[in-house]
Amino acid sequence: MCNLSDIICRVTATAAAFLIIGFTSPAVAKKPAVPPTPVPPSCDAAQPDYVVFLDDYPEGRFQLAILPCLSGAEVPIVNSRELALDLPRKLQRTFQVGNGDIYSDGNRRRIVFGGRTGSRDYWDIYQGVIDIDRALISDIRILIGTPSIREEDPRFSSDGQWIVYKRNGEIWRVNAQDPVAVPELFHREDGCELWAPSMYANAVTYARRCDGRSDKIVYHVEGALPQILPKLGDGPDQFAHFTQTGDVVYSHFDTSESKSSLWLYIPGATPQFLHDETKSDDDPYAERNGNEYIVFAGWGDGRYDMYVFRKSEKNAVKITNNINVFGPILFE
Repeated sequence: MCNLSDIICRVTATAAAFLIIGFTSPAVAKKPAVPPTPVPPSCDAAQPDYVVFLDDYPEGRFQLAILPCLSGAEVPIVNSRELALDLPRKLQRTFQVGNGDIYSDGNRRRIVFGGRTGSRDYWDIYQGVIDIDRALISDIRILIGTPSIREEDPRFSSDGQWIVYKRNGEIWRVNAQDPVAVPELFHREDGCELWAPSMYANAVTYARRCDGRSDKIVYHVEGALPQILPKLGDGPDQFAHFTQTGDVVYSHFDTSESKSSLWLYIPGATPQFLHDETKSDDDPYAERNGNEYIVFAGWGDGRYDMYVFRKSEKNAVKITNNINVFGPILFE
């Protein structure tokens, strides 16, 4: 039988041990923190904040980079980081990504892109949301997936209301605001493959290849006959994309010099030359909220680097090095 003094002594000793040693909670494993994406620099002129591109095709990954100020005499090389995919478990091991597009609506950045699993020979259209701070594409789900049909090259319309894409050599579109919308045919031509579409208001531009002949760029207003852009000589015209004002920037390949250059088509006018200072200027993409910058992939040293064409200065600056660039996309 213990007395009161023993009890007080034991309680006092126990309390002292807690004070000296301290109370230790069970260890909990923590996931490593993802470093936040740096904030875009403050520039004198309005410009896009980010660029996303593929580092290979068709087995590449999306890369995300912050754009430096593009208006200076010297523009630094950008550093990119992988834009990871938060994929459903069944797609994680064999998924491949293709060309896509991004539309910014306030702080919400929607992305659409071609995708396929390693077990399938055809592409489907997927959509998701970009989380800049985590460098992650989340909420990924299939938007258009028709069995045994190749669906790819998706692009948002200039107002973000539509997604236009290639479907087995035809041009189709779907309402981007309606989750249950049924895709509809925009245009097809017998004996021709139509690809790489872009949409502005009620007009669509795309590349057209018929009976194996060189590609031509088509300017097609809904309800009117398609118009082929004036030819610039031998060689194909490819990679057409609408600017913020409804003009068309595209790439023309000159067979006599074995290189491609950038051109601008203002509807109803003669195409204007823009740039040809790399061995091949391809994949041009004009900014959505301005009319100054056009990003493109320029060939040199055995790979495509990224360049930005500045319309007011009529020149281009190189902003990547030692990494392949395919299908660059400017956005805010």
